Amino acid sequence: MTLWVFFGAIYVVAAAVSLWSRAQVIRFLEGTPAIRSTADLERFKELARMEMHLALAMIVLLVTGLATGLVLIRRHGVAALLLVLLANALVLGLGLFHKGVEEKARNLRTADGLDEEYRQVCRTWNKKPLPDF
Repeated sequence: MTLWVFFGAIYVVAAAVSLWSRAQVIRFLEGTPAIRSTADLERFKELARMEMHLALAMIVLLVTGLATGLVLIRRHGVAALLLVLLANALVLGLGLFHKGVEEKARNLRTADGLDEEYRQVCRTWNKKPLPDF
């Protein structure tokens, strides 16, 4: 039973982190519809850093959840398989739901002179595991 609780807790935390993260991106977008100043760009960098670190934390959570799920499947068979698949489908759905607002944040209009740095931060956010800006 303890393993089931651990498994459930991992996926509840993953879902909560995903929803919280999405709310942060939406809040940023509501306050910053375009990158018009260096202050806007700095807020964007803070958002990108947070999102990149959360993505790494989610990887750790989900790898742990997957390993726990495999143990549960081995012990409990098809019923566990269905629950593990359902939990992963829900987290995948939340991730896809979240991806849309991240895309909006990475496609904002920018003022002259800020475009190249903004695009570099966007590329880093999308392609690298850790921020280098």
